[in-house]
Amino acid sequence: MAKERMRDLVVLLPGVMGSVLQKDGKDIWTTGRATRAALTGLGSSSLQQLKLEEDDPDVDDLEDGIQANSLITVPHLIAGLTKIDDYSALSRLITDNFNVIKANADDDRPANFFEFPYDWRRDCRVNARLLKKLIDRRLPQWREYSGAKDAKVILLAHSMGGLISRYYLEVLEGWRDCRTLVSFGTPYRGAVDAVNYLANGYKQLFVELTEVVRSFTSIYQLLPIYEMVNVAGKYQRVAETDGIPNVVKERAEQALAFHREIETAVNEHRKDEQYRESGYKTIPVVGTRQDTLQSAELSDGKLTVNQELPAWIDDPLLGEGDGTVPRLSAIPIELSDEYRETFIAERHSSLQKSLPVLNDLRDRLKQMQISSNLKAIRGPEPSKEAAERAAISLNLDDLYVASEPVELRAKRLNLSADPGVLIANITPVSGDGKLLKLEFQEQEQQWVLALNNLAPGLYRLEVRTRKAGPSAPTPVHDLFEVVG
Repeated sequence: MAKERMRDLVVLLPGVMGSVLQKDGKDIWTTGRATRAALTGLGSSSLQQLKLEEDDPDVDDLEDGIQANSLITVPHLIAGLTKIDDYSALSRLITDNFNVIKANADDDRPANFFEFPYDWRRDCRVNARLLKKLIDRRLPQWREYSGAKDAKVILLAHSMGGLISRYYLEVLEGWRDCRTLVSFGTPYRGAVDAVNYLANGYKQLFVELTEVVRSFTSIYQLLPIYEMVNVAGKYQRVAETDGIPNVVKERAEQALAFHREIETAVNEHRKDEQYRESGYKTIPVVGTRQDTLQSAELSDGKLTVNQELPAWIDDPLLGEGDGTVPRLSAIPIELSDEYRETFIAERHSSLQKSLPVLNDLRDRLKQMQISSNLKAIRGPEPSKEAAERAAISLNLDDLYVASEPVELRAKRLNLSADPGVLIANITPVSGDGKLLKLEFQEQEQQWVLALNNLAPGLYRLEVRTRKAGPSAPTPVHDLFEVVG
């Protein structure tokens, strides 16, 4: 098929830990190997280099000399906090379907497709400012070179990349140059996983890595900004709560201030007629139907997280998400009643490579290039049929020790016909080893699969029904790791 012309400039932003970090020309953060090294006690000196001793949001370059180099091109995870099944599919969507010139930020030739690696340890304000510098330099250059004087920027942002984009668009006034922001699982209102990781670590295994990650400003900016900590029967925000173990309240307050800056800027901009009529549009891709942490309870100095909505939220539909980001968080506050979302029963790690999502995005991008009417990219209101579509809900740990079984649990939801048993396709990310195709067993209204003696390594997982067809649920994807 002939490629479509891309008049606009496209920037792809990864999520937290999705960029290669280098020091003195050597990679110090590349893949999930760093996770395994932390567990076994190897490579701890490399991890310690990542520790953020101080982070001034007004300073672009830190004295530690660490720089972001490129996007990570292989799946990786930090157990209990984040995992990403790479960005190659999203990047290929642009290069395979549109005539674009791809370049690095340091390449001076005119171009209109950039991947934006960034130091994900740091304050999102710093990276938003660097994003602004890139666009302010490259967009005028592209307009002059292409002749498309009305070209704007399209931001494709996974997870925390959406928060960086929002700060650029709203606080740094980038909205005038932006056509749309497509966000994949961005925690606009934070994620309970972040406070759980800060407070409790993960399985008490990653001592080295947990202490390093606790130093990052960015992790604090992923904390929930709504009232979700139950303290003696009253729900509070993390930033308003004393005594959460391993959470520095002052840093939590500063992180909340970051979100409030965006909210204040949005409210001011919505008074601007130009902003309302021709400003950028946000299309949130929202993962659904997956068990997701929703709230926490602080008692006797211990924080316990759970999947129950805070009692003051009475809509049970919100008590789900993509396994990492709650559904209620994946939509910007001001868009709560705009119905622009794309919903997909998928896990957080794979939202940006889900085939139905990519097909929808491709068509939206094509529409943007042939029409100046921004209303064309406004999605339909969710129908009853969409809300009741068949789905698979998948539950698994991020990490398993080789001496314990790998246990996967799943549910089939909203079936109009029996699509057959659930099938797990398990593939080693390294390419070593064969595809495992295994059947789940039905047990007490859920489906269970237990695997023993799985070799240490990082694995891709796909769960689908035996039968395909329009009434069958779409497959669900994720990553997990086994360590020896």
